[in-house]
Amino acid sequence: MPNNKLQFKLLPDFASYILNNKLVEFTKFQLDLIFKVDFPILKYYDLTSYTKEQLLEILIPSYTAFLNSAIQNTLSETIHEAIKKWVTDQLPNMSKEQLGVEDITLATYIRKQAFFSFVSSYTSDVTMAMELIKEIEDYSLEAISLSFKTYVEIHNEKLNEVNISLKMHEKGLLEAQEIASFGSFEWDLTGQASSNYTPQVYKIFEIETIDSLDHFLKYVHPGDREKVQAAINIAFKGEGDYECEYRYRKNSKEKILWMKGVVNFVDEKPVTMVGTIMDITDRNYILQRLERNEELYKQAQKLTHIGNWTWDVETDVIKYSDELLRIYGMKPNEEMNYDKAIKLVHPDDVEKVNEALNYSLTTHKPHELQFRVIRPDGEERVIRRHAEVLLDEKGKPYKLAGTGQDITKEVLLNNEITKREKQLADLNLSLEHKNIALERSNKELTSFSYVASHDLQEPLRKIKTFSHLILEKEKNLSQEGKDCFDRIIISAGRMQTLIEDLLSFSRTQIFENAFKPVDLNQVLDEVKALYYETINTGRLIFNIQPLPVIEGIAFQVQQLFENIISNSVKYSKPDQKIEINITCIITSCEHLVVNSSEKSKDYYKISISDNGIGFDQKYAYKIFEIFQRLHGKNEYSGTGIGLSICKKIVENHKGFIKAKSELDKGSTFDIYLPLSK
Repeated sequence: MPNNKLQFKLLPDFASYILNNKLVEFTKFQLDLIFKVDFPILKYYDLTSYTKEQLLEILIPSYTAFLNSAIQNTLSETIHEAIKKWVTDQLPNMSKEQLGVEDITLATYIRKQAFFSFVSSYTSDVTMAMELIKEIEDYSLEAISLSFKTYVEIHNEKLNEVNISLKMHEKGLLEAQEIASFGSFEWDLTGQASSNYTPQVYKIFEIETIDSLDHFLKYVHPGDREKVQAAINIAFKGEGDYECEYRYRKNSKEKILWMKGVVNFVDEKPVTMVGTIMDITDRNYILQRLERNEELYKQAQKLTHIGNWTWDVETDVIKYSDELLRIYGMKPNEEMNYDKAIKLVHPDDVEKVNEALNYSLTTHKPHELQFRVIRPDGEERVIRRHAEVLLDEKGKPYKLAGTGQDITKEVLLNNEITKREKQLADLNLSLEHKNIALERSNKELTSFSYVASHDLQEPLRKIKTFSHLILEKEKNLSQEGKDCFDRIIISAGRMQTLIEDLLSFSRTQIFENAFKPVDLNQVLDEVKALYYETINTGRLIFNIQPLPVIEGIAFQVQQLFENIISNSVKYSKPDQKIEINITCIITSCEHLVVNSSEKSKDYYKISISDNGIGFDQKYAYKIFEIFQRLHGKNEYSGTGIGLSICKKIVENHKGFIKAKSELDKGSTFDIYLPLSK
């Protein structure tokens, strides 16, 4: 049984996900790619008699078995079983020697691409995705490494057989060279004898004849010609064998070639070079992929602020990745040991760091820990560390390995969230107290409204009634007594009006009625009906433009217009007709809106103008305050509450009200109400 080197953390669950959810797509993806890349191995199989659906049915059991192997973490056994069939010549329809380098590379490439295509649907976690990709790459590299090793072993065996009977089986040697993309040559350096090249050399160089060194060099990449020439010169001088790796361009393609040769000398002069040439383009491609994957791994660590580390317990050597060194504020490649690392830990966290390490070393179990470090520049960072214990064959810990992540910003953010949550809780508690107080206030207001509408007004009605009865029945009252009772009746009337106005003002606080469509034209018709006689006499004239339908509380809107129009009638000039003009336009109202989120809304601007006595503009804001009057109570009746009620009603409707006036030139009230949705 092979040593199971491949043990994955994420790949088993990923394979289970594919098996249970994406098996057909996984199989179809590979089948499509097999035909797309023109798999060389297909030439050994006649697939023309099968439909695509039939091929899928044939392949699904094989891919199911492979995925189950990944789920059970037995991919090493699976790879070795496949290689065993190859080595023992159990491949269907072909011999073990017919399996080429391109077949090995493409088979691994197709399997890997199939895995990659489902990573994004499996997880959106970048860290998990990168770790999963790394595990897939590890599997691919293990598979291709063992395959190439087996490939080399198989063909080395073949070459050994050929070398034993070289003269008898020269053709077999050439075939082996072709399989390995490997050629040999004997190059005459004197110009007096012929040079010998195996057919594979011509195939690798993609030329029919090799006339001279210059003819060969013209196909070498310009950037490598000087290097190739220098290597040849060293060999010609007898200072060493010729060995060089270089880029070769022919027919718009670029290859990576490796050559090695030994120069033979006669009388200290070079006469021949015997050597080999190999096309190592595929190998170089694999190395580049490895380097690229390493770079991607480093970039992933940098993006996620996660680094990895190992601690050799016996040698006390700690190795940090570049990202972890950066997190700790250390120099690249800086040597670390336990004492140096523990000095970076915040003094208050040293004890728990040591306890966690001792726990893992004694129990052989992993641990995860959050602690603070102080960098050499004095900056404090918070690290989340994960550690795993590696045991030797005797079960003794010989190494700890794990990851370290900079979570400073995360901790600061969590602290800020906790602080804000506490502030929010305090605010909610404060609001709860205020709501209780508001409910209590509303109950008191309701009680006041009841008292105002019943208990307070009843004594006033009796005062007025009995005063009238005394005036009517008592014939012996003096004039002074009659005047006193008249003043009592007038004061009681004012008091009753004041109570009614206060009740009206309190009603503007109540929102029991839901907002409904209100036609302002109908509202004004009802208001005008109150002045029927005055209008008929020609004393009162209305000029009204068509008005919109708004969302509002009908009785409040009617009270709004009644109060403003009654003011226009009350404060009119006695010697001329009363003229009231009502217009409506749409405006943005930006100059009045405080909240920036409301500034983009449109408003109806309803203007009510009259030709009355007006007032000084400096009192334009004062008139909306409760109990504020600009005239004596003996000049004009009223309590000073009417315009306060108007302001509250407009505010209830999310609007604004403004007044403009000039003495003896009338007044204009501008009402801004939001457009209906």
